Amino acid sequence: MVSMIRRNGEVRRAPPGAFGALTNAHHIKIGGPWDSTFEPVFNTADAQMNSVIAWLLTLEATTGVSAQPRQERIRAQVLSNEQNSHLAAAVSSLVARSPRTRASIETTTTHWREQMGIVPAQADEPLIAMNQRGLYDAYYRMTERSGRWAVLFSDADEFIFGDGFLHDFPASTDGLHAPRRAIVPLTPTIAVVYAYPRSYPTEPRLVTLRLEPEEVQFFNMALQGYANEYLFYRSQQPALTGAFTQGGHRQFEYHRHEWLEEFLDDVSQYNLWGPGGAPGRCGNQFLKSFRDSARFEAMLKQAREKRSERS
Repeated sequence: MVSMIRRNGEVRRAPPGAFGALTNAHHIKIGGPWDSTFEPVFNTADAQMNSVIAWLLTLEATTGVSAQPRQERIRAQVLSNEQNSHLAAAVSSLVARSPRTRASIETTTTHWREQMGIVPAQADEPLIAMNQRGLYDAYYRMTERSGRWAVLFSDADEFIFGDGFLHDFPASTDGLHAPRRAIVPLTPTIAVVYAYPRSYPTEPRLVTLRLEPEEVQFFNMALQGYANEYLFYRSQQPALTGAFTQGGHRQFEYHRHEWLEEFLDDVSQYNLWGPGGAPGRCGNQFLKSFRDSARFEAMLKQAREKRSERS
């Protein structure tokens, strides 16, 4: 059984199959021979999901993690091409079908319709679906060929899920060449990280990490901000945060947070050939980008203030 909690605090408990369905969300109905559906593109990912989770449960991770530095808890894993393909399909399908992705499409499409003077400006369901149609294939091609995977395990504290979760995949097929990240809870005890920095070691392609309670709490807190109306949990009801109760699929600025960037560097830059032949981290990629952006924003702010003073 799974519980769903809304941002007004209402809780409903039911089997997992009772939640998460958007009726006809992947149908494009505009009349006549142009009517179509892209629901079948998710069939393979859906058919593989149970086997993907069963495989993830066989992966080894450190035990007794308390007081261990994060880098010492990371373990390299063997990842076959088939397993990589299945993992890419699972994560890509969840991101492409996320209500947050649909909300982003709706917001962007409505904005441009307003700019062009189209009445009504509000994007309707067929138009949203038409923009959503190619996302799974684009996401899958990116995640299957590039990036680093990390599987996160939690013992005492459970991961929550929602109608939005932390990722920065664009709601279009453009811009996928830039650094990307996604943190996708698959079960109450397993979450999958996809990290695609500007550079990273080619091996290992997959690492595992058992989290401490405060790390799980961070990811759950972040997910609440990215969700809008619904959160899902198994047995540990989350304390609702203002970022969730205010609604609106909020997010970190530029999807970046200093603790998160350091975490992503730890898992994406891990390699087996560090100083003295011991495993280590190559350097900073996400964190450097975060700090470069902060400096750039500070420069822009300073320039705006100077222009304001002159005017």
